[in-house]
Amino acid sequence: MRGIFRYEQKETIIHSIDPRVKLIWVFSVSTLTITAGVPWVLLAIFLSTLPFWALLRPSKEKIKSIAFVLFTMVFGFMISQSLFYYWGETPTFTIIPAHFPVIGPITGGIHVYMEGAVYGFIQSFRFMASVSAALLLVATTHPSELIAGLVRFIQIGKRHFGFPSEIAFMVSSAVSFAPSMIEESLITINAMQVRGLKMKGITNKIIALKHLFFPLVINILRSGRQMAIAADSRAFRATKNRTYLNELKLGRADYIFLSYIFVFMGTGLYLSFIGYGGTVPGI
Repeated sequence: MRGIFRYEQKETIIHSIDPRVKLIWVFSVSTLTITAGVPWVLLAIFLSTLPFWALLRPSKEKIKSIAFVLFTMVFGFMISQSLFYYWGETPTFTIIPAHFPVIGPITGGIHVYMEGAVYGFIQSFRFMASVSAALLLVATTHPSELIAGLVRFIQIGKRHFGFPSEIAFMVSSAVSFAPSMIEESLITINAMQVRGLKMKGITNKIIALKHLFFPLVINILRSGRQMAIAADSRAFRATKNRTYLNELKLGRADYIFLSYIFVFMGTGLYLSFIGYGGTVPGI
């Protein structure tokens, strides 16, 4: 799990794509997951991200981690929607009846709807497609390139327009902070196990989480302070117009990928407008 948010330094086609183009691609995928609603369209949007993972050639550990995250997402949506399905009329079975003391009158009973589980499975593809595209962006884009792409997103003449440097730095720091936090958690858990902490059983794991909270928060605050000192020492925000070592320029591969994005986006929006958009309750 620690490597799921990390940048992978490789010489692949997807690595050579301009970060701004990849940002547009992630935005297009996320937009289509909102506008589309028919199951096969949502599935097609998710499957469209997989060939780019094949170009990346990730490690088996990364594939397992991503598969675990996506499976957990699908399972969570199915469970939540089966319990709280708004359009449900006939429950498959009842967990807590409406006449059960205290909980029954408050909730009206807790029921499981098979239609809700199917609906949750369908809706999970919205998030799976967006998460898959975002993880691919993180895995193939160096943090410095991501910052440059956000800050210098559009060039008109000699001027660049984009997000403020503070916002771009915050986004890049948040992306790189996740693997560090996971690694710190594993190190802390290993240290506690060496000192006799037991991890077998649900009760012991809950106790371990309680002991993990304070060291993890302290380490996060310490890392944040070190990052702030490093940014200040490098004169971050000292000048409004910063210079960059590597200038971003679109190449042939970038224009080909942009053409694919426009066709992909246009086709998806067209399908959404002719009747394949919105949500699909009751399926």
